[in-house]
Amino acid sequence: MRGNSQLLRSANSYVRELRTMKTPFILLFTNDNELKDLVAQALSEIGGVSHLARDVDEVLETVRGVPNLDFAIIDFEDGPHGMTLLRAINALCRYLPVIVVTRDDDSHVAAVAYTNGAAACLVKPVSATGLVSTIRKLGLFEPELAAA
Repeated sequence: MRGNSQLLRSANSYVRELRTMKTPFILLFTNDNELKDLVAQALSEIGGVSHLARDVDEVLETVRGVPNLDFAIIDFEDGPHGMTLLRAINALCRYLPVIVVTRDDDSHVAAVAYTNGAAACLVKPVSATGLVSTIRKLGLFEPELAAA
């Protein structure tokens, strides 16, 4: 019986520790099902949670209203409209890192994305490993304990 009591204390301690660990929360804006799956795969590797915004208004509402947002991944399928969205995100939350995903391999697109506040610019097709690597290089997720 004594061993069970000790085991229960250890389990309770572990649960308390898990509750204090910070889980990365990201905003995802895309209509690309492959990118949605890839982000889910990458986040399962780092233990993150995503919110999929359905439209630009929801992106801006989330940026404005969610204080614990760690970063965003924005798909630039709409060309110049993506740049406008990126500028709007940066106007609302200057310190929110944004990873831009584009199908255009033109270096001009990446340069304009960086000028408009992108933390990283990835060209499709993107791999889950490449996305995780980018997230870690940017320091967007390092396992840490949150303040209790």
